[in-house]
Amino acid sequence: MDRMDFVQGVTRTRVLETRLLSRTRIDRMIEARDIDEVLKVLNETEYSNSLAGITRGEEYEKVLSNELNRVYELMREITKDQIVVDILALKYDYHNLKVMIKEKEANKDLSDLYVSLGTTDYKDIKSEFLHGNLNGIKPEFKDAIEAVLKDLEETKDPQRIDIIMDRYYYEHLYNMAKETKIDLFINYVKDMIDFINIKSSIRLKKQGKDIRFFEDVILPNGNIDKETILFTLNDNIDNMILKFKNSKISSGLIKGLESYKETNRLTDLEKYMDDYLMELNKPSKYIHFGPEPIFSYIVAKETEIKTLRIIMVSKLNNLSPDVIRERVRDLYV
Repeated sequence: MDRMDFVQGVTRTRVLETRLLSRTRIDRMIEARDIDEVLKVLNETEYSNSLAGITRGEEYEKVLSNELNRVYELMREITKDQIVVDILALKYDYHNLKVMIKEKEANKDLSDLYVSLGTTDYKDIKSEFLHGNLNGIKPEFKDAIEAVLKDLEETKDPQRIDIIMDRYYYEHLYNMAKETKIDLFINYVKDMIDFINIKSSIRLKKQGKDIRFFEDVILPNGNIDKETILFTLNDNIDNMILKFKNSKISSGLIKGLESYKETNRLTDLEKYMDDYLMELNKPSKYIHFGPEPIFSYIVAKETEIKTLRIIMVSKLNNLSPDVIRERVRDLYV
């Protein structure tokens, strides 16, 4: 990957960064009377085009979806090497694969759940799948589909679809990041795997799952090796904090575990994961030659959209500004 190939893309991204939502504007939305007032504030920003035709606050998902589609389309236009966008778009491919198999298994129409942001047109994969011919699709997707179908045949347990598909997704994602040889991309994936593994460890313990189930769910390729995570099966939160206090992700992880200990909410750990990953991307603001600013801008927009969703859902549920403020994510700007 030649860093000079991204000069024009970085120049465009610098302009786009100035349009990201500021903390002041997010605070105005948090303090807004209701969701309609949130949309009025949003209409003063670059989201105005995504709001076209929206008349009710309850239609907020259309606004967020319009904006995410616009951003991915724009970043694909200005990026010399599509893998920079593909690393972040890959999650939508695997989401669609899960929907496709569940749709067939349940014999239900789940067409509203597909997302058209992946690296491959999901309609092409679905067509091949329904015709029983997987040879024309990407080998990684083919392997994942075949593994899920084999497991379904053996266990008859559709709840395992997500577990197996996630395992293939994170392996694929890690290999893509490694292929770029860009430290930010590799660290982003490895750190995310660490957080997900620790979150899974807590969730599975709450559910009383055994070590065999644990081994199926815990992912390889994090900074903390899989065996170390497996050994936390019988640990309480205090022991986990001691065990991971010197890990690479300890700064965010310890805060997340301490918060979880107080509230017993895994969403708190997710918030600290998002904030940690945002912090990892912030040095990209000072890189002038290379793919990092483009990657980090997409991360920033996805986090911004997640923050808006939290505010809008909270407004619909009449939550107080103080409660909303505890849940919103750290911003890139």
